[in-house]
Amino acid sequence: MELRDLGFDSVDPAATGRPAYHPSPMLGYLNRVQSSRRVEREAGRNLEAMWLTGRLTPDHKTIADFRKDNGPAIKKVCAQFVELCRKMGRLMKASFAIDGSKSRP
Repeated sequence: MELRDLGFDSVDPAATGRPAYHPSPMLGYLNRVQSSRRVEREAGRNLEAMWLTGRLTPDHKTIADFRKDNGPAIKKVCAQFVELCRKMGRLMKASFAIDGSKSRP
């Protein structure tokens, strides 16, 4: 995916100061963990998270700011991922997701 076209600002590093984290490893932090503090912990101990992010361990504030500043771009990445899964035949038309713990027939 071309992350710049999806709306991520920090794809190209600034000329001054410390460069920002590239969006691609930061997207690895979205793996079923909601809290930015918990994501910070997982990045230092979970082998899957370490592999996905290239052993980067930003603090919880950096993760929270990334999510806050890039909300629309993150939604576009998720939409493209779902579209890719459909093209590959990984999602059937009967698939659905429920946000919450209860559903009624």
